[in-house]
Amino acid sequence: MRENMTQKCGYIAILGRPNAGKSSLLNTLVGQKIAGVSNKPQTTRARILGIRIQDNVQMLFLDTPGIHRTVKKVALNSLMNRAAWSVLDQADAVVYLLDAEEESFEPDFEFFKSVLKSAQAPVLLCLNKTDKVKREVLDSPIHRCEQMMAAAKEEVGPEAAARLVGDHPFLISAKRKESLEEILAVITQRLPESPWLYPADDLTDRSQKFVCSELIREQAFRCLGAELPYHLAVKVDTIVFNPGIVCIDALIIVGRLQHKGIVVGKGGSKIKELGSKARQSLEKHFEGKVFLELEVTVDADWVNNPHSVSEYAELEVLQEQFQL
Repeated sequence: MRENMTQKCGYIAILGRPNAGKSSLLNTLVGQKIAGVSNKPQTTRARILGIRIQDNVQMLFLDTPGIHRTVKKVALNSLMNRAAWSVLDQADAVVYLLDAEEESFEPDFEFFKSVLKSAQAPVLLCLNKTDKVKREVLDSPIHRCEQMMAAAKEEVGPEAAARLVGDHPFLISAKRKESLEEILAVITQRLPESPWLYPADDLTDRSQKFVCSELIREQAFRCLGAELPYHLAVKVDTIVFNPGIVCIDALIIVGRLQHKGIVVGKGGSKIKELGSKARQSLEKHFEGKVFLELEVTVDADWVNNPHSVSEYAELEVLQEQFQL
């Protein structure tokens, strides 16, 4: 049937502040974990594309770093913000996420208005993580969303206001696939007729090394918790597919010598825990045995070095792709 139907294809940008649930949503939409997820800001640093096929439609979802204000002029933070905003020029639809557990959406208001003004496509405002809020309590964030939508439409002018889809937020949960059916239907209607841009069995345009580094870094965020140095990166050096096992060598990069001690832990306890959990995550990804070798190294102040940011976070590559 698919061969006889007109194909549709387009990009959908997923935007929002840190921890709004963008990467979890991407993983659910794609059906496999390709983006790291944790409760820490900066889990996502570069633009990640996830591919979903539904009947005759190829949806190209663009997960972005969380939009945030930067006080210090740090190269990493600046490039992360540019990565987030850059997708608007390419998007055929935009999904802006709000966290239903947040007590106030005021920090989102200016960002949301900027999205409406800058986007060239329909914008869907989605209230995410609704599964974590009791039904009797959910009315409050819904009402606050509606107020924000109305206020934004008044301030951005009629042309930008017309990009907003509806007067009420879409209620979704990245953990409940059935809650995504409505937004997927709305997105499908708005995507252009176009040949598919990627083979039918592709899930992302990122390399295996990039996906593996994301999965390892996710476990670093989870294992180290409050001790985690935010200026931590992971670089996968080699992936070797041997019969019955995948062998991976990776570097964990920190910006200071004392951070290396935090990652390694007393007697190597932390790096062993991190390595074990990362290996389990990688085995789920590859659906087979994985041997993971981790080494921790120091690259002083790498977050302020554009060359290091390019190498470890792949943000400069993204910059070139989008012609910023």
